[in-house]
Order: sequence, then structure tokens, then C-alpha cells
Amino acid sequence: MVSVTALMVGCDSLHLKPTPKSTANPTAEAAQHPITVTTTTPEERTYETVWERIRAGYSLPQTSNNAVDSQIRFYTSNKAYFYKITQQSEPFLHYVASEMQANGMPMELALLPFIESSYNPTAMSPNNAGMWQFGAATGRNFGLKQNNWYDGRKDVVASTDAAIRLLKKLYAKFDNDWLLAVAAYNAGDGAIQQAVDKNRRAGKPTDFWSLPLNKTTQGYIPQLLALSRIVADPNVYDFKLYPIADVPYFVKINVDSQINLADAAQNSSLDVSLLKKLNSGYKGWLTDPTEPRHVLVPVDAAATFKLQLDALPKVASTKWQEHVVKKGDNLDSIAKRYGANSAQIKSVNNIKGNNVAVGQHLQIPLSPTSSSADNNSALVIAEQTPPKQIERTGYYVVKSGENLWSIAKAQNLSVDRLAQLNNLTSKTTLKPGQKLVVIDQSIAKNSADSSRDSRKLNYTIKSGDTLGKIAAKYDVSVKQIMQWNKIKDETSIRPNQELIVLVDAKN
Repeated sequence: MVSVTALMVGCDSLHLKPTPKSTANPTAEAAQHPITVTTTTPEERTYETVWERIRAGYSLPQTSNNAVDSQIRFYTSNKAYFYKITQQSEPFLHYVASEMQANGMPMELALLPFIESSYNPTAMSPNNAGMWQFGAATGRNFGLKQNNWYDGRKDVVASTDAAIRLLKKLYAKFDNDWLLAVAAYNAGDGAIQQAVDKNRRAGKPTDFWSLPLNKTTQGYIPQLLALSRIVADPNVYDFKLYPIADVPYFVKINVDSQINLADAAQNSSLDVSLLKKLNSGYKGWLTDPTEPRHVLVPVDAAATFKLQLDALPKVASTKWQEHVVKKGDNLDSIAKRYGANSAQIKSVNNIKGNNVAVGQHLQIPLSPTSSSADNNSALVIAEQTPPKQIERTGYYVVKSGENLWSIAKAQNLSVDRLAQLNNLTSKTTLKPGQKLVVIDQSIAKNSADSSRDSRKLNYTIKSGDTLGKIAAKYDVSVKQIMQWNKIKDETSIRPNQELIVLVDAKN
């Protein structure tokens, strides 16, 4: 059976609640600030659910074979979990489907984010980020800005636009063959072109099903076709799809200056976690001080939100220090280090209690007389484009008195794992100044862009564990766990095996 990972992503649950209905009456003030709806003009035909809209636009060649049937069996064995994931897609699916339709794309492609990220805009892997799982370089090539404040790969609107442009480009490159274009989205156009050229030289067919591809890409198209068959007629497979109305979920509202999303949610009686989820492109609670200058807001709350914008506390034009929480840090010590106020730090970063987590990223407002005490963090000036963040090296330099045990504990590794990474034994005596590898270099290289937002855990597999259960526990995907640990077959894991898991640093 081809390894399948599409549905085994730990749901980054939206904790969806009914969107508060606007209690504000339209006023002249609101009329002066029109709300921009970020959806295309719908066609005359209307649909009760977005699933109906998607079905009506199917145009991929539907193939029935063992690979597709295998994926269908996988999906049908995870019905309850799939229902949760379709629920998770509610804020975004109508927008994606509408954009696909506006661009004349096969509507099955609106289902791709289920496979890529389980429709989770904050999904991370060592190489990729966001709902469409763009790599850093590819994202930049398609206009997805990435800095200390904002990652366009996690911006639902920006990344969907980029994904459509990329898919169109691949479609044109591979002679208007959508299956090859989608395969290239997964594997890269170079890999697909090499496979096509190899078959052509050998006088073999060059359609997707005939190409010599890696197992992941071989399974990618069958996943999409299996999913589209289930969505086409869920009753045949005894499936339930979360009912999603065929209406816009959010609108885009322009803001004139940097705002705090937590303050904005509170002023508008919005669920703060939902507002943050809709605006996942912003790394923290503050929007980018330059561009983009807009936020996505649930339709029903847009009028109230717009009217309350002028009442929001202004984010001062100041210098900001990004601080990554280290072991032993607390709010008071961090505030003292930067000459800042702990209450301000809590407000800016939407911290409700007094606890911070190791690996958590904080924006520290600095007073004019403050000086940075942390040379490992990037200084951010509100009026300027923030400098590139310092990338994690994956090495540790031994200090006097340290041993494998103390370093392993500090790095959240087992002694055996640390020794293995450095070709040592658990009894090796270390010397001051000795340089140790503290993360697999293949992982460190691939995770430079994601490590700022993630922390590494080591998980020891217990009897009865599956990759799906572990993925759900840590809110990641099976695909990610397999990539991080170079696992080719998800059924090959065993009790007491140690896995690396990268999790959201804010969790």
C-alpha cells in the first residue's frame, strides 16, 4: 500500500464558535470605509454548500485503479477524523474554491490543501509552511514576503494566489496535462521533467501513470483522485462532510497602521484565536508595520470591526526586539534584560498568565534609552523592513564542566541520541570548546526557515502507538514525522524507537 498521510494531520483546531453577529448599525462612518470582500463574483448558479460548487467543476480525468482504490480504503478507515478536518477547512474552503473557479481551474484542485496541510494555514514542516506548503525560496519566487513580522506562505489569500499561479505555470509547461502539473507541484518540475524525458527516450508513454516516480509522488495523484471521488458522492462511502455553506466566510479589511490583533478582537467581541487563525501570515499578534496592511475578518463581524478600528490603541512607532525564550527565562527577567515593562510584553504578545514557553517568540517594545542585551535576536524597527532572522546552526560548543548528560538534557535529547549524532559513546568525556551536533544536519539544513517557529521534541514510541496517534498528539502530520525521521513506511515503527517531532514553539 502506498504510504498515505493526507488525513493524519493533528488538527490545529480552530475551536470554531458561531461568529458574533454585528450589533452595529451601518453609519456614515462605515460608509466612508467600504469593506473589501476577498472573493470573486459568483456565477449565476447558486449552491447550498461549497461541496456542491466543487463537484460541479470537476474536470480531472477520473481513473480507477489499485492505487486510487487503496487511498479510498485509507480515507474510509478514518471517517471521524476526516470529518474533523473538513470542519477545519470551513473558514478557507469557499475562498479557495471561488478562486479556482475564477481562474478556470479543475475544482478538484480546491481539495489539494487537504493533502498538503489538512487545510491548516499554520502547518509547518522542515522545508515548507502554510496551507499550500510552500518552501521559502519558491514562496519568494511567487511573491510571498517573509520577514520577522510576516510569512506570506501562511497568508491564506496570498498563498492561494501563489499556488494558483504556480499550478498554471506547471500546467503550461507539461503540455496542458493537469495530472503532470499536480505531480510537479508535489515533486518539483525538474523531477517530473526528468521522468518524462527518460520515458520518452525509452519509447514509453509519458502520462503520469507510466512515469518512474518516487513513492510519495506516486501516491499523491491517487490521494487527490480518491478524495475527489469521495467528495463527489460521500453517501456511497458512508462518509459525512462537514456542511459548509457556499458563502464567503471572511472579508479583507484594510488598516492604516500596525495593529495588535488581540486588541482588535477584544474591541470587536471576536474570538481572538479565530482572528489569529484567519491572519496566520502574521507571525505574532502585531501586524506587519509596512505591508501587507490588511486583516481578514469573519463576514458577520466585519461592520463592527471596521467601526472599532479608530478606537484601537495605537502601536507606537518604536523599536522592537525579538526575543526567543530560553530555559530559565521569565517575564520579569526578560523585561529587565531589555529595560522594558513586563505588562507591555504581555499585552503585545497576548500572554494571559505569567508563563512563557521555551522557544516562544516574543516581540519586546524598547524604550528610546533601551539597548539590546541579546545579540542572538534580530532588532526590528517599525518603519523599516526587518532584517533577515539569524538561522539556527544545529551545533553546540561544550563549556567547562559540561558532559553528555547535561547537554542532552538542555537540548531535549537523550544521551544515546546525542552520542549517536556525534559518533561518540555515552561514556565519552567531553572537552571545553568541543563542537557537538545537536540536530541531524539534514533536518537542520531543511528547517532553517521553520525552526524560528518550532521547537524539537524527542518522542519514544509506546506499544500501540501509530504515526497517526503521535501526529494528532503533537498537532503535526504523519507526512512531517516521516520526513523528519526519514521513515519510508509508516507501518515500520516499533516500540521504544525514538522520533524527532518539531512542534509549534507557542504550544
